[in-house]
Amino acid sequence: MERNRYIRHTLLDQIGENGQKKLSAAHIVLIGCGGLGSIAAPYLAGAGVGKITLVDADKPHVSNLHRQVFFDVSSMTQTKSQALADHIKILNPTIEVIVKEQMASKKNIEEIIKGATVVLECTDNIQTKYLVNDYCHIHNIPLVYGAIYKYDGYVSLFANVGKESIHLRDIFGTPNEDIPTCSEVGVMGTLAGLIGLMQANEAIKYITDAGQVLIDQLLTYNILDNTQMKLKLKKSYKNDISAIYQVSSYQSKSMCDITEITLEELQSERSKYDLISILEDYEHKDIDNNVKHVPLSTIHPEELVEDLEGPTVFYCMTGKRSIGLVRMIREIDSSVEVYSLKNGLKKL
Repeated sequence: MERNRYIRHTLLDQIGENGQKKLSAAHIVLIGCGGLGSIAAPYLAGAGVGKITLVDADKPHVSNLHRQVFFDVSSMTQTKSQALADHIKILNPTIEVIVKEQMASKKNIEEIIKGATVVLECTDNIQTKYLVNDYCHIHNIPLVYGAIYKYDGYVSLFANVGKESIHLRDIFGTPNEDIPTCSEVGVMGTLAGLIGLMQANEAIKYITDAGQVLIDQLLTYNILDNTQMKLKLKKSYKNDISAIYQVSSYQSKSMCDITEITLEELQSERSKYDLISILEDYEHKDIDNNVKHVPLSTIHPEELVEDLEGPTVFYCMTGKRSIGLVRMIREIDSSVEVYSLKNGLKKL
């Protein structure tokens, strides 16, 4: 059965039985299971990559479905990483799939990437891209970079074989927080599919030694006129990445600054957030809803931080107690994405 599964691969002279064995022995860590990652993962599973780790705490939203086509409306109660894992386990039950229902942060990046043969960075968060880039460069882990912006896509492979290897900072320098995300400026759904497939393709070529990979090159593609270029990259960034890593939080300024969200913002992306009431029992008893309830008087912030599974919004009567809790949590771990509902219960 397994031989038949990969027969179209093993017939290829640049892959063959030996290349297929390399894929079977490989471990790919895929960070971000949205527009790029949800496309790359099924093809990596289909290709027979022996172990795939999927990292994402976000849940699918209806606005994602035009490009994240391996999800559907029934997936919205699951995290993207779990929904995607369920799909690729059906596609190829012979491989191992690990789910990490969390966002990559400086706190967990070592545990997430441990043992990776290749990492695919598939998020649209600029700070996460730099975190993954810097960690992989320091630890000599090959990284397939992918990004999309409106009508343009970008792919490269950073081999990370030493300090002189080219990496993301050689292309773009320091993080630019002003670059908008897909949710802010839009993106062609088919572009996400193309770039996600290119990332998967680069990983497969790298593992099997097939063809020419995009080491020291940046591939750019415009979906409107089908122009494609490969730009030769040169070493330009002089600063020590290890020193930068030590002092960087990799936390977006907007996320650090924003401690409250409005009811309108919550409702517009409801599936993204876990909602927790911190009302005391006597306040909560007359409220008829299905929201998770954890009375503030019972909360130990250090333990709560460990239990959070994704972006979370807390609410109380007026918003004052919840914003205090949010600030305490962020003092413990600045990478945790937590918010207070502005003006509290009176806005629900």
